Amino acid sequence: MATDELSSTAAAAAPAASASGASTHELPARSTSNNLNIQQQQSPSSQTPAEDGPFDIVQTYRTLLTSDPDITMPVAALESLIELLRATPSSTAMETVEVVKKEKARLLASAPNPLPLLAGADIFEQYLLRSLRGQTEGTSTAVLSFEDTRNHLLRNSQLFVDRAKAARDEIAVWGSKYVLDGKVVMTTGCSRAVLKILLRAAGDRGKHFAVIYVLDGSPGEKAAVQELREAGVDVETIRPYKIAYMLSQQHDINLILLGAEALTQNGGTISRMGAFQLAHLAKSIKAPPKRVYVAAETHKIVRKTPIWHPIVQSVGIRQKGVKLEDLGVDVAEEERLMQNLLAEEDEVDYTTPDLIDGIITEQGVKMTSQIWEMVEDYS
Repeated sequence: MATDELSSTAAAAAPAASASGASTHELPARSTSNNLNIQQQQSPSSQTPAEDGPFDIVQTYRTLLTSDPDITMPVAALESLIELLRATPSSTAMETVEVVKKEKARLLASAPNPLPLLAGADIFEQYLLRSLRGQTEGTSTAVLSFEDTRNHLLRNSQLFVDRAKAARDEIAVWGSKYVLDGKVVMTTGCSRAVLKILLRAAGDRGKHFAVIYVLDGSPGEKAAVQELREAGVDVETIRPYKIAYMLSQQHDINLILLGAEALTQNGGTISRMGAFQLAHLAKSIKAPPKRVYVAAETHKIVRKTPIWHPIVQSVGIRQKGVKLEDLGVDVAEEERLMQNLLAEEDEVDYTTPDLIDGIITEQGVKMTSQIWEMVEDYS
């Protein structure tokens, strides 16, 4: 399990009602005991090609991520651990747990931003440990043997992946209700969940809206803009330096839609660099009022809370900080230090929960305080 880093405010978060009235007691993407146990049917196994030589979890993760444009980083991490289980037969439960823990640590260490991977790896580890614990506790209900548990995980890996991908369609159903006729949505970061919401809203009969798309250099952003235009949406593209001007001058903007790479347990989000700036400016420029919503699958929830500065580094993300004393540093030394950091185009920031009006998940629209409850329910 990931080490919890709890702030006092997160620990004191009080239960709150869902913004949409949806129940918080279902977590399909995170409750893997439900996802992988609900159906006993055979599901296609992962399509990662087998390669000669010892299993390489880092290479497997990267192959999964590049070969499937729809897969998220948490799901790729979970699939990588399933492939590890397939490639590493173990004679005992204890041996399996030790191998999983070791390879999980290796996978996380390979990524400058390990939080999305941690979310998926934790889901896998929780399910594995829960299943093995059930064998030793002698409960009255039927439990799977170690070998059954292992085989069941392998058989149903694709079922989980398919459900995780389908989550975006459910997010689109919930999120499209917030896109109003005659209004303007502002977004950035090339989130696939956000794109699904906007395309779903574009298909609603009688609804006409426009999008201001902040171009930040994200891969696929031009294709996303083109797809929206082909769906009949009027899209204006701007650079980040025009955000404040547009928010103050365009009075039809009423909604900011952002994606996330990870949801922290206090309801904050780790997103592509620029999301925090957009949310902060939207709340600072109060006339007219604008609501900020984040679209993200529940399998992106991670047991981390940033509690000191620099914020993203406090939860294990390795990217270049801003230090005035770095001015004039030796170029060769700087290049060496940058080798294991996030590339500038992949850098992320942290959007605090006070700037977010709601998080659109496949289970409905949640208040930020409810993320803590969801972590507690499925620990």
